[in-house]
Amino acid sequence: MKAYENVFSNPFPHLEEEWDDYGNGDPFVMRHNGTYYLYVSTKDFRPGIKAWQSEDLVNWSYAGLVTEDPVSTGAYAPEVVYWNGYFYLYTSPAGKGHYVYRSESPTGPFERITDNLGMSIDGSVFIDDDGSWTFTHAGTEGIVGVPMDSPSTFGFGAPIAGTFLGHWTEGSMIIKRGGTYYMTFTGNHVFSKGYRIHYAISKDSPLGPYTVPSNNPIIISTDPSFNGLGHSSTVMGPDLDSYYIVYHNLVGRSAEGPPVRQMNIDRLVFNGDMMDAVGPTNYSQPVPSRPNFEGRPGAGQGEWEERQADGGGSFTLSKTAASERYTAEYNLRITETAGADTAVGAVFAYADDSSYHLAELHPAEGRLTLVAVKNGERTVKAEAALPEAMDYSKLHAIRIENDEHGVRAYFDGMLKLEAGEAAGPGKIGYLDQHGKPDFAYTAFSNHAGGSSDFETPKALPGSIEAVHYLQGENRGFSVKEKTTDSAWRPADGTEIRLSSDGAYSVSLNNEGDWLRYVVNVSESGSYALDFVTAAGTGEKKVELLVDDRTAGTLKLNTDQPIEEDAEWVKVRAGQVELEKGFHTIAVKAKKGGLQLKRIDFALALDEPFSSEHALQDADSESVHGVWSIAEDSYAGWSLEDAKIYGGNERWADYRIETAVTLGDNPSGAAGVLLRVTNESNFKDQVKDSLMGYFVAVTPTRLELYRHNYDAELLAAEKAELPGGEPVRLRIEARGGLIQVFAGEEAKPVISYYDPDAFMQGKVGLRSIYASDITFSDLKVTSLKQK
Repeated sequence: MKAYENVFSNPFPHLEEEWDDYGNGDPFVMRHNGTYYLYVSTKDFRPGIKAWQSEDLVNWSYAGLVTEDPVSTGAYAPEVVYWNGYFYLYTSPAGKGHYVYRSESPTGPFERITDNLGMSIDGSVFIDDDGSWTFTHAGTEGIVGVPMDSPSTFGFGAPIAGTFLGHWTEGSMIIKRGGTYYMTFTGNHVFSKGYRIHYAISKDSPLGPYTVPSNNPIIISTDPSFNGLGHSSTVMGPDLDSYYIVYHNLVGRSAEGPPVRQMNIDRLVFNGDMMDAVGPTNYSQPVPSRPNFEGRPGAGQGEWEERQADGGGSFTLSKTAASERYTAEYNLRITETAGADTAVGAVFAYADDSSYHLAELHPAEGRLTLVAVKNGERTVKAEAALPEAMDYSKLHAIRIENDEHGVRAYFDGMLKLEAGEAAGPGKIGYLDQHGKPDFAYTAFSNHAGGSSDFETPKALPGSIEAVHYLQGENRGFSVKEKTTDSAWRPADGTEIRLSSDGAYSVSLNNEGDWLRYVVNVSESGSYALDFVTAAGTGEKKVELLVDDRTAGTLKLNTDQPIEEDAEWVKVRAGQVELEKGFHTIAVKAKKGGLQLKRIDFALALDEPFSSEHALQDADSESVHGVWSIAEDSYAGWSLEDAKIYGGNERWADYRIETAVTLGDNPSGAAGVLLRVTNESNFKDQVKDSLMGYFVAVTPTRLELYRHNYDAELLAAEKAELPGGEPVRLRIEARGGLIQVFAGEEAKPVISYYDPDAFMQGKVGLRSIYASDITFSDLKVTSLKQK
């Protein structure tokens, strides 16, 4: 496919006037009136908070110091929200309690309006649809939530259920989308390679309780050249529909001690309640898309037409019309209120002077009304009161989303009105009825409800949500038998169902049905494909096409030995060679149909492999803690948790063989690590800082753990290993099946199938405060056939 002309790469290069030998840590981006504003932490012992601005999230210009208040010295993680004419800035200088600042401009000057409020670090504000405010900040038992009575008055805080990462947890932010609250937060120490971003969701309240979806963490990399990823903010993209996550990576330590960091921006995508990052990336990706139409009629920017309206008032309309599905944004202030009949309408779906829709603002009554005008007849579809004490001479934003689910109207980011019937296509603009308004940034994009997620290139290695196929029949999909009751994207006629975890899947029911996606491949190589598909539905066969050329036929067996109530199973289907750059990938059903939720791509070896001594050549970066190594013998120091790694993270199915010897007085636990990726070591972090599996040997048991920066016990069996002599230990990992054999027994002691398995990774040993437990080096043999 044709490459994208406008691209950028993470990490961002040095910004103009950024703090020297410090960079851009804890980046927060706010969008206001069509412009983005960036605020970052201040270098230790320096007063003031710096800001930058951008029109596209990529090209940033320095906006100056927004405050020079001496109290702001070493300001941590400043964040800014806009409300009713004022910008409120929250920060915790040097981590010594929070302060609130206020300004009439996003670039200041900000003046401090509170004394020290305490409350740890990393404060963030969320404003709900009802106008209520919530403050969150870092804590030792998870993110702490604090109800607010006003922008500068706070109630009592408490840890929020479901937001604890087993260690100090920080960098929180909440957004609300489709009625679901999404909170992002960061765990581990800022100097840890395993600093990472998780998210959790709540259906009830910004204060939770939250549940943690299975696809966490959404941002992590411990690669030597790109690691320590965390402390994020989330912001709407220029196209009014997409979302981007902004975070930093660790460069190192400055001469004065604090961390040096760089800024990164990656795309977020949504599948029902599931959120994921397209990345993390540190290679070329498309510049965020612009709206289909934008301008500032009050400043004479953009192509507009003005006309008198029948019955009084005047129209200001875009010369370009929106499609059937769109999102429109209107920024305006009403400079003079003539009386109770004063109204200014945000116009959409304009066909002519007698057929259009309005989100009508009534300043005297503090009310927003959704109106449909058809053949000159006016019908009120919905109305809602706006928060009290609103000053309509200040700038406010109205946002309209129109798609197959109807019309949704937002005021200053708060969802206020919904109508179940779509409004249809047409021009956008304003209807002024005696309000003397000042019109600011106004735009529309032909996307709504996350439809831009379908078009964004998915980063590989990475995941593709199956329902994110490209838009358009015979472009993004083709099915022989259409359905009329899909749970999502109903106009396509594809069969889409809602899963128990709140995410959607799509079915290809007939031979020849296909789905097409656009991808961004980070590097050329052989990629393994793992299909997450409905469990227990038999054997499947699919054709894979890259840039519309057949790249192979993949076979899947969904009948795996998993729990009876398991809804989904991850199955390794095969490998494909991909070239670096942008491509299309299509999946076509060949046999048995396919109910598909997700496709994971990982760089993998394309030939069988083996290693007689996988740990022998471990470098210093792979050895953590104190090990006693003599000839072919490995034992960890009893006073710590020690790890040693070997092999290749592209190793997939393999057999590990070693010998374990229990001494006269064994204690603790020690054992074999397998399929390990994203391992991290730092003195102050989560102890289980790796992703993969651990087969632990104790004096009485064999245990199998799954590690995802935590520890989940999957299986445990009694095993009385004889002491004083080496006992053969054999572990086989094939697909989701992990089996552990002890001695010469042909029957496994542990046999466990993980339906959402880690499919590949390094090997290693771990000793958790163990004594008198010794292992020989690891022999690793590929189970892949030539």
